[in-house]
Formats: sequence, C-alpha cells, structure tokens
Amino acid sequence: MKEFITDYGMISEDQIIETAKKYNGLVYALHTDHFYCGNDVEVDPFHLMELRVFNDDGEFKAIRFELGKVFYWRYISDTDFRNKLQVECDDFLADFKNRTFDEKQYLDIDKKLGTSYINTGGGHFSLPVEKAERILVRSYLDYDDNGILSIDDSRIVRIIKEGE
Repeated sequence: MKEFITDYGMISEDQIIETAKKYNGLVYALHTDHFYCGNDVEVDPFHLMELRVFNDDGEFKAIRFELGKVFYWRYISDTDFRNKLQVECDDFLADFKNRTFDEKQYLDIDKKLGTSYINTGGGHFSLPVEKAERILVRSYLDYDDNGILSIDDSRIVRIIKEGE
C-alpha cells in the first residue's frame, strides 16, 4: 500500500452509500447517464460508476469498471500522510511538498447562473458553489530507486471560486 493511502478495500453496490456517509465533504458522483456534484451522498448506486467525497484534508474514492460489479475504494488523508512522512529518514522524501503537486484546473464554463452552469458545448450542470471557476487537484508523487518521478494518484481538494 502506498504511504499516502490511509485505507482501501472492495465494497458491494449495496454498501457504497452507507460507507460514503462515514466521510465528510462535497460529493462527486459519476453515473452512466449523468454526473452530480453537491452535498448529498444519497445517489443512485445502480448506475454509479465513480463516487468521491472530498474536502481539504482528504478524499474517499470508489470506482468500478462494470455495472453490477464491486467497487474498489481508497481513502487518502493528508493529515495521516504528513504523520507517516515524519518517520521518513530522507529529508527530501519527508517533505510533503516533494510528495504532492497541486494543480488548479479551469472548469469548462461558458455561462454562470448561481450554482447552475452551462459549458461551451451547451451542456447544463450544477455545482454546490456559486461563481465556481476552477478545481484544485492534488497529485501524490513517488520516486523509484533511480529517482524517477511518477504520479501515483490524484484527488479533488476543493472547488475554487472566481478571484481565489
């Protein structure tokens, strides 16, 4: 298990919503026919392909590759990861800034109407934040024995409003 992962496992479709309720944050749910981003974790588990519950400190992510199959999940906590890094002997590898990379990605937004948005292709969606402009994505980095960098995982940290 990678150092940045606090916990992981497999879970059935019947258990996904109850498990996700254990985590605090905004919800990102990708279904076969739509996506949802908001505060309510009560989503349709039958058509669900990916579920994320995220906040500034961590993210629960569950994903499956076929309907009716189990979800593979993991939980990342930056607090737990920072604590694990305190016992790292190599000063470079012990620095959280050398093990993560934050990136602000622009959202595809053409028009804003409160918490409702229209993308450049005309699609409508909503976010739980007014004046959303970007999302902050954190990637978790690892180095092999030769010092070659790789990105092992990424998570949503938060939605960024205009001017932030």
